[in-house]
Amino acid sequence: MAKGTAARLLSATAAAAALCGCMNFSALDDLGTASPAGSPFDKALFEDYAFLARSFGEMGQASYAAFDQNASYSLASADNQVAALANAFADKALAISRGEVVNPEPSRDIKTHDLRDRLVRALTTGSGVYPRDAARAQADWDCWRLNLEVPSQAAAAERCHRSFEVTLVRLESEAKAVAAAAAAEKKAAAQTPAEERPSQPVLEDSE
Repeated sequence: MAKGTAARLLSATAAAAALCGCMNFSALDDLGTASPAGSPFDKALFEDYAFLARSFGEMGQASYAAFDQNASYSLASADNQVAALANAFADKALAISRGEVVNPEPSRDIKTHDLRDRLVRALTTGSGVYPRDAARAQADWDCWRLNLEVPSQAAAAERCHRSFEVTLVRLESEAKAVAAAAAAEKKAAAQTPAEERPSQPVLEDSE
């Protein structure tokens, strides 16, 4: 096919899609029919990701405005970046709705690597007992890390960073309390004389 013909078809496709308002469906669109699944922690995390995804308003379609693999045809790069960000949060919520495990975003340097390790340790201990606080800490972390990748969202990234500093410390305190209680219970059980421990009933053989 000649390059001129391909270009005209591309322009026609873009114009038709824009006129009908159905350029493509985004993760943000699919979020409207999704529902949380899994543990209380998973459900709380779904709600947090869904809130973050919708906080950008009607931005979902822009990230699908590129009509080739090299993204050479795009409506607006700034809108495209924000839309991609909104859809990234929506994708996380949708993954949870499918029963998938969604881990915190990866770190980029030693300092943030250590912070992520702290978060993962706190989540491991605290997510089962304090699901909403655990979900908020993970959502704050992802909000910080993902917003940093979009220049126009630098202020939002810093707000999420400040929130994460608070929610991480809170979750760590709760996780330590849970671990301390478990250790105390284990120690008390070990110190209880054998004759004072509850015995299991012995089943008699029936003839």
